[in-house]
Amino acid sequence: MNNPFQPLLKAFIDALSKYSIKQEDVVGVDITPNYIRVAQLSENPDGWLLEKMGFKQVADGATLDDVRDSQDDYVQKLRELIITANLETANAAISIPITSAIVRTVTMPLMSDEEIESTIQYDSLWNNILQLEEKLEEYSIFWQVIRRNTAENTMELLFVASKLSEINQYVQIATRAGLNSVVVDVRCFAIRNALKAQKGGAQGTTALIEFGPNENYVLIVTDDTPFIYDIYISEADCALIESGQLEGEQGDRLYDCFAGQVLQAFRAYEIKLGKKLIDQVLLVSPIQDKNELLAQMRRVLDGYHIDLFDPLSDLQIPSNLNEVIESESNPSVFTSAIGLAVRKVDIFGYYKYVTGVNNVNLLPNRDVVRQIERKKILSKVWMITSALVVAVFIVDTILYQYFFNNTLSNQYQTAVQIEKQVQLKEASLAALKAQKAKYSQMLDASKEFKSDQASNYQLLSAVNQAVPGGVWFSNIDFTSPNSLVIKGDASSDQAIVSFIERLQKLPMIEKASLQNMTLSTGPNQRKSDGAKQFEVRCVVTTNMAPASSPQSATPVSKNQNPQANAPTTYL
Repeated sequence: MNNPFQPLLKAFIDALSKYSIKQEDVVGVDITPNYIRVAQLSENPDGWLLEKMGFKQVADGATLDDVRDSQDDYVQKLRELIITANLETANAAISIPITSAIVRTVTMPLMSDEEIESTIQYDSLWNNILQLEEKLEEYSIFWQVIRRNTAENTMELLFVASKLSEINQYVQIATRAGLNSVVVDVRCFAIRNALKAQKGGAQGTTALIEFGPNENYVLIVTDDTPFIYDIYISEADCALIESGQLEGEQGDRLYDCFAGQVLQAFRAYEIKLGKKLIDQVLLVSPIQDKNELLAQMRRVLDGYHIDLFDPLSDLQIPSNLNEVIESESNPSVFTSAIGLAVRKVDIFGYYKYVTGVNNVNLLPNRDVVRQIERKKILSKVWMITSALVVAVFIVDTILYQYFFNNTLSNQYQTAVQIEKQVQLKEASLAALKAQKAKYSQMLDASKEFKSDQASNYQLLSAVNQAVPGGVWFSNIDFTSPNSLVIKGDASSDQAIVSFIERLQKLPMIEKASLQNMTLSTGPNQRKSDGAKQFEVRCVVTTNMAPASSPQSATPVSKNQNPQANAPTTYL
């Protein structure tokens, strides 16, 4: 039964695989008998950027056997190179010579990957198809299905193997120098991978030729199927190439011999495919005189388009690396290091989509390395995911608080406005209450006047009409027949002066004078800052003097009865 979540899981794994490929930094380490070269690249939208590069000469005239016998020298030189080149990543991709590898393309009955794994587990596949010199346990084997032909029920499988002892020689050099080997490639495939750093890539069918003192071969790859042809060079000719003295008859003879084997490889390839397919030939060689090298190769391989492989031509190169690059007159010597630098660790199966020689990895413990790197990637993804979740939570909280606080702020502003309106209403109500109390007090007092008090009523009515705004009476006394004393409160000095002037104008008042004035004390809603208490004495004209004995009038409250205390009460 199909898992309904299988498509989603596959999409997630694919995305994670491609992400891990972009995250893994690998330094390419090219270990040759005479030199060690390193390079580190990073990919960006504009192409490949050369971040680190360097080289160290180990020996002069060394052979592949010296890598095994003088390992300490190579370890020391690589340590120095790591410091000199300022390498920041420990993950390294290294290569082994093609002479140490077995590369074959095998046609076999059609099988699924699970069936292939099962036959490999029981050691039945390689023993039946391949004839190895040593026991199978002594080899590190890489395989990958290149293509399946369902019509013919067959498939083509790429088989690459090397002895563990050969691989460990190079892995130990990198490990002892402080690097962590994550990829072990074959040198010829590493050189071909350098085409990835070219913007145009391989144009048509490209043949790669390495011409040097240690390795000589032709590599042609069509539809991920490699065609490798070893070229024999005698020890005397290897020494001649090592010396770089290839002028004259000896040099011509060497080039003619080399070219004869190359042409034989080309013809064998073209016969196999039935037509001439080689469009371009790229040359890799440590020979310093590149112009002489190209001239000789173009002479002996007439009819083919031959160029020196320049792996740096399309790279973005920082100015601080120009000195290192310019110190080498032949840029093809960096090809293997560049090709290794574009390799990545296949952690989640990304290279299921990248078949053939681009994916070769003979590292004996590559499954363990994958697990370690997988944990690193998953841990990084988990940290990123957690950080994103926290960031989303924080942003959501901030937005919620922002909008919620705006709502509260609006509500608060509304409440403040309501409170101000309430205060204004309360102030207006207090003023109305005070005015009501004043008029009620005057009304209550007027009710107490009797008919025999007409003259007093006329006097008090006149005095009351003379009261300006801001003046309130607290007591009115007739201290003598011709004297009237008024006590009260005023909001200001001007109000008192105005009151006296009005009294003076009354016909029944002969004279009005201020007897006393002090600051008001005690709570009173009608008082304001600067209110005064006053006492005014008025001399009443003879015809308006009250007939009765001296009397006193005070404000009447609801629980008082003025008539019980005096014959008459005045306000």
